[in-house]
Amino acid sequence: MKVNLKRSWHTKLIYSYFPLFLLTISILIVLSFLIVSELSRNETKKADMISTRYIVSTLERSLGDIEMRLLDEIGTNKMYSRFLETQDSQLSSAFLYDAASGLGRMLDQQGTVQSIYLYRLSDSRILTPRGMVSLEEFEDRAYIEQALKNRQNLGWNQPRSYKELSFDVPSQVISMNKWLPLPWGGEGLLVISIRLYALERQIDNMTDGDLSFLQVKDNDDQLVYSAHQIVPADGNVLNRVQAEKLGLTFESGIQTGHLYSWVSLVSYVWIGIGILTIAGAVAGLIYITRRNVRPIQLMMNRIQELQPRVHEEEAAPSVKDELALIDRALEHLIAQTVDYEKQHHENLLIHRRQLLVDLMEGERMDSFRQRLRHLLPLEERFLEPESAAVLVAEMNGTDLPGNQNILKMALMNVFKELVQRESRLGAWAEWFGHRRLIIVVASDEKEGLSRELLIELAQQMHMWIAEHFRIRFTFGIGQTVSGWEDITRSYASADAGLQHRLTLGQDAIVLSEQLPDQTEMHSYKYLQMLADIVREFRLTGDEWRMQLDHLFIAFSEDQMNDKDIRMLVQSLIQMLAREFGELSERLQHQFDEPTLARLRAQIQEADTLERIRAILLEWLKEVYRNYVAVNETKSHRAMINELRVYIEEHFDDPDLSLKHLSDRFQISGKYASYLFKEEFDMKFVDFLVKLRVEKACRLLASSDTAIQDIAQQVGYANAISFGRVFKRVMNVTPGDYRKQFDRSEEK
Repeated sequence: MKVNLKRSWHTKLIYSYFPLFLLTISILIVLSFLIVSELSRNETKKADMISTRYIVSTLERSLGDIEMRLLDEIGTNKMYSRFLETQDSQLSSAFLYDAASGLGRMLDQQGTVQSIYLYRLSDSRILTPRGMVSLEEFEDRAYIEQALKNRQNLGWNQPRSYKELSFDVPSQVISMNKWLPLPWGGEGLLVISIRLYALERQIDNMTDGDLSFLQVKDNDDQLVYSAHQIVPADGNVLNRVQAEKLGLTFESGIQTGHLYSWVSLVSYVWIGIGILTIAGAVAGLIYITRRNVRPIQLMMNRIQELQPRVHEEEAAPSVKDELALIDRALEHLIAQTVDYEKQHHENLLIHRRQLLVDLMEGERMDSFRQRLRHLLPLEERFLEPESAAVLVAEMNGTDLPGNQNILKMALMNVFKELVQRESRLGAWAEWFGHRRLIIVVASDEKEGLSRELLIELAQQMHMWIAEHFRIRFTFGIGQTVSGWEDITRSYASADAGLQHRLTLGQDAIVLSEQLPDQTEMHSYKYLQMLADIVREFRLTGDEWRMQLDHLFIAFSEDQMNDKDIRMLVQSLIQMLAREFGELSERLQHQFDEPTLARLRAQIQEADTLERIRAILLEWLKEVYRNYVAVNETKSHRAMINELRVYIEEHFDDPDLSLKHLSDRFQISGKYASYLFKEEFDMKFVDFLVKLRVEKACRLLASSDTAIQDIAQQVGYANAISFGRVFKRVMNVTPGDYRKQFDRSEEK
């Protein structure tokens, strides 16, 4: 049944569109005048906002520059550090005069600065450009007391009245304070006050009183200043900008009479152009409607041919709603297409993954080539490769969550693209579980897959993924084989390589030829080594640490399997639990099931041999300390040795102190100090300083690391404290010590 759309569609479209077109044009003409008004206001408001933000930014930048210059000069001038660290009795009048003069010069160089003074926390003395005064005589002491109560307030404060001495004329300022010495403070306070009058003049210079107004308010919404002394009328404020650094609010707007600006460009010429445009639009509407009727009619006829036959009396209603019929047909077709493509894509991924699984396991090889050509995981020229190899990439650490499908697809594509940069290579990558990715590298050349090329590809993959995804993989590189029939052997060798990651995988790449020839574990040798460690434990000697190092060196030299290494470590833990687990309540806690479960989990998750050794050593040291404390043999010798070893291993910890040692070893700080003094004839603090200064000397002499970084590496929070201690011990500053070595090398 064909549908005649000549009248129904053409007439319907004309009668539908034409009145709406005329109504739309009329509304647009009316709205255009309203829009001009709104645009004018919005653009005015936007321009005013830009101007106000510029003023606020300029003021904040100006104050920031002043702050940085003054802080830099104060921080680099050792005279002020000396003032904060030294009492008045140790400072000469000439020194105080020079220090006050220095502040005066800073004040003269910064025209907008009202005052600069330093408050010394140790004796409440204040250094101003006029000289030294006490807190009781200083008129601005209320601000200092407020700063002492609120040490976190380091920004610019609200405008206030300021004078230094009782006979001074008060002036309006805004102030900020910084704790000295920089950056952490603790010895004194620097207070900088800026003349409010200077900021007001700067605001006046950046505003035009004939066009706009600008007023500044504080946090209590009280007026601080109005530019050009202009008070705006109510409701004229267009913008409010909060100056976070200054703690002030800037309100701005346009003066009455300048808010709106009308420009009339209407003329008969423009009206004529508008009428011609409307007429052309009407003609085009009619033409396009007539032209579009024919394809719509053909479309409807085809759709009707696909619909079931209906009676003549039922055909009329369906013809009246042709658009609904087209919409239903297209919606049904699109839904079917999308569902089909989605299902096809999912099935294709599943079938490809299953094909690779069968290939790696050597199953269903009789139909492998037929399935391979159907699924096409590789380019056509690599379907029968001359050489192939398997790379197994296994994630270090935790697995990817099960819902990270997009990330998995991205990693697959990255691996394939990195391989396919070589024009003679093809790649096929699939995930096996949540942590293992299999990459089959194929070449159409007999000698196309050298070991050097495979190592280079693995290195590129490892570096690229670690840099961009922050994920680290260990790669096992299997043997190169001549075709699909031997690919299982390549996968097996790559998988076997990953079983030796702890001893062979330090560089994240394990070659199959690196595997040890002998797979038999030397059980007697390792069990004897475990027994030696337990015996040294029982004798409370330090030899168990050496025995533990020998054990892990043997693991590495024998290239032990990861599973065997973890099994031997678990055996050591069980032997220690049987030997010492029942000696005391403290040791029982070390060997209870929750503690051992956490230890086993940490060892299982560790991805390097060194990490397993560190975890085991930390636990063994705790067990050893408790055992020695319980055993109490040879008086306090074992405790002293543990104290010494612990201090030598952790002297670079800034928190290391007698209290820390007492908490760690469950003895009083006084007793720890006594033991240390008796054994080494030296105070704990002197021993700690000796270790830190010795390491600092080595770093200063052998590297160009910044002194601040060296201070932190040897346990000091800042370079100032480190410098004082270093000079007290070595009689030279760290910088001079480094220069001595530089001069000796030049000679």
